[in-house]
Amino acid sequence: MKPLDLRRHQNIIAFKDDVNTASGSTDAITAFHAYNLEVAEVSSEAFAMMIPVPVTTGAIPEKKPAVSMDDSEALKALEDWDQEIATDVKNGALKFGIRALTININQICNLKCAYCAAGGDGSYGEPTNQISVEKTLPQLKFFLAQLKPNQKFSITFVGGEPLLHPQAISAVYHYVVGESKIKQITPSFSIVTNGTLLKDKTLEIIRSMKLHITISIDGDKKYNDISRPSKDGRSSTDMTVLGIKNILSDRGSVESIGLSAVCSLQNPHMFESYQFLKQFNPDWMEFNFAYSEPSKSLQTTYITEMNLIAADAWKNHGEAGLRQIKQFDHYFKLLDSQQRIENHCGAGKTYLMMDAKNRLYTCPWVVGEKDEVVGVGEQLDHDKLSKYSKSLIELNNCQSCWARHLCGGGCMYIHRAHTGDKHKKDDLFCERTRSLILTTIMYYKLSRTNQ
Repeated sequence: MKPLDLRRHQNIIAFKDDVNTASGSTDAITAFHAYNLEVAEVSSEAFAMMIPVPVTTGAIPEKKPAVSMDDSEALKALEDWDQEIATDVKNGALKFGIRALTININQICNLKCAYCAAGGDGSYGEPTNQISVEKTLPQLKFFLAQLKPNQKFSITFVGGEPLLHPQAISAVYHYVVGESKIKQITPSFSIVTNGTLLKDKTLEIIRSMKLHITISIDGDKKYNDISRPSKDGRSSTDMTVLGIKNILSDRGSVESIGLSAVCSLQNPHMFESYQFLKQFNPDWMEFNFAYSEPSKSLQTTYITEMNLIAADAWKNHGEAGLRQIKQFDHYFKLLDSQQRIENHCGAGKTYLMMDAKNRLYTCPWVVGEKDEVVGVGEQLDHDKLSKYSKSLIELNNCQSCWARHLCGGGCMYIHRAHTGDKHKKDDLFCERTRSLILTTIMYYKLSRTNQ
């Protein structure tokens, strides 16, 4: 795909692209209203008046367009749309109230992934064999007690490798299901696993629960065995593929099954990974960039590969195929609902992380850091949590970025990994996010135009 001719006028960005040209719309110019989350077309006259901007910056250009008498109508149309406030667009401000928890069932793993954010071995530097169910259930009761009837509450099980202790997962699951019925709330459960243990009794336990399963696999064995090696020397790919086939052959009560790959120095080949993973026909796939990776060249490769994936998915399966990719589906949902987001995630506001010793954090990537503990058991440190009360768009100075209400200020912990400060933006993250959003907008326009 050629570089986009991207232009901006205040809240509006617009671009010509290869996708529209390939579809026969040579004169169509896709436009996006950053505040109203609207996708439309603008005239070539209006486009000519807009200021070119790079994807590497989200700021409003200081340069102003030169306006002639002939341009006045096009400028007025741009300004009218720019200043329009859509009544259907939803505010994204979050109030404090924990509605999602990620739980470290353990802090040990049977793999040793090259890009592991949990200390390289799933332990976060503090190996813990298994969470104490006796301590965890009262802690969950505390959080459930804060909810009102009909509210939703989400739990995600992680490790280490959580399926090393499936009975602990089952105990937490059934307790929350029982409490939810009493309190008339709606629980949702997810698990992130390497899939190598989806067999025998463990498989029976997983099939008995209504879980959304994410299985981590980076592609076929020539890549996956390098980036995700097992500790015992066996091919982790063979074990994971067997686990995928086992669960797909009989889901039981399982809600959904997704496959997750990571773009890293060990495996930059996301399009190949996509071709490999789609043979299993999962409910969804995702292709993430290694969170601590600082390589500009790897990022360029990643963006190119994601565009190849999008093009292939669209060509073969249209919107449904594209939305099988989690990143694109996420932005489609926000555009369809016109739901602005003020925070990249709910860290410290609606979401907390519980480690295997029942300590609470705002993110899985800071487990084990003493300064990042925001609670233990049923006690919360509200002074620390108050620092997360503001919108990340405000805290991270993203007010002028055109992608702000689809990005939500970016990930604090990716920012910190690259800049040393949660609220100092990582330029690579910002460019990567804008690129994915632009790709989504291209196909969103095509999809809605076709309808």
